[in-house]
Amino acid sequence: MLDKIQFLLSLQIIGFCVFGGTTLLLRAGENRAKKILGWGMYSWAIMAVVRLSVNLYLHEAKEAFHPDVLIIGALVTATLACYVIEVLRPGYLTCRRFLVFISPVVVGGLAYLAYRLSGGEIHTYYSLEEVFEFFNMDVLLRMTVFALTLFYMVLPVYLIARYSKDFKVFLAENVSDPEEYDLDWLKKTMIILIVLYGFYLVLLLTDIPVMYVIDKTVLLFAWYYFFYKALFLKVVVLDYSFKDGWDLPNQQDDVNNDDDDEHGILSKRYAEEVNAWFEKEKPYLREDLRLTDLQRVFPISRSYLSQLFNRELGQSFSDYVNQFRIEESKRLMDAEPNASIQEIAERSGFHSISTFRRAFQKCTGTIPSDYRNNR
Repeated sequence: MLDKIQFLLSLQIIGFCVFGGTTLLLRAGENRAKKILGWGMYSWAIMAVVRLSVNLYLHEAKEAFHPDVLIIGALVTATLACYVIEVLRPGYLTCRRFLVFISPVVVGGLAYLAYRLSGGEIHTYYSLEEVFEFFNMDVLLRMTVFALTLFYMVLPVYLIARYSKDFKVFLAENVSDPEEYDLDWLKKTMIILIVLYGFYLVLLLTDIPVMYVIDKTVLLFAWYYFFYKALFLKVVVLDYSFKDGWDLPNQQDDVNNDDDDEHGILSKRYAEEVNAWFEKEKPYLREDLRLTDLQRVFPISRSYLSQLFNRELGQSFSDYVNQFRIEESKRLMDAEPNASIQEIAERSGFHSISTFRRAFQKCTGTIPSDYRNNR
């Protein structure tokens, strides 16, 4: 009975990963992160097919540490690590960097294939203990691939923990609605990957039927949530690409001397001009306003503009924009008491009512409905 249930769950995982991968690829557009995740789902489906095929031909306990599952598993984890890299640093994964990144898996797989074709001794293992009882070239190659898998598992978790805060700051300084990007998505991704990888290791090493059923049920729900969130995640299009390197753009590029009187006078003048332009042209009513849009009006660089907001205006670009939007929303609520909060949010330049509420509370200390009722 348990074997039939886990077989059906395997078929559902395969079907869903094929469906999810196809959907992501068709709807990815120019978003390379979605394309990478789509291929990652295809890879997981292939791994599930291989694992299912291996189990169908076994009449004894399920084989552990199977080399084909190991190699494809390493490819899956490498692909999902690439997804995290592309989310954190859009444009960084050029074709050359991607090939270099996954090359250890390719080399490891080809090395095992060469060993197998050369007549090397191949064992079948049914537990992790048996693997270490027969330590030979077969085991060494499998352990090498397994070590690569662990590396690709740990890498995205490290990158998210290390760079997610910097990326939030980068978004706040470049787009007017960073919260629409779902800044918690990176943390959610880290948790999902830990769940996926943990249960993958159970699949790889266990031969207990009830664990297979529990494992595949969790994997199915984890993949569904991962796919759903990634599919509908708003993509922030940045004019800055990380193609030239991993580091964030240097904020000091355009500053020769912070104490220079001439530089201080120029910065104040630009700050006044930016403020006057916002009051006159009301660019903040555009929900997709970005820092680079200001470069079309003011002949200064992105990094200089970023410093202008942080130093002269005393806040990030996104906070500065939201300040104007909140003032506009208060004006609309005072002038049009019958207008809905949703309508007020849209007409003030906010992408969603939830973002409007958070920004309004941050600026005023109260929520829009309370402000309207108490005015």
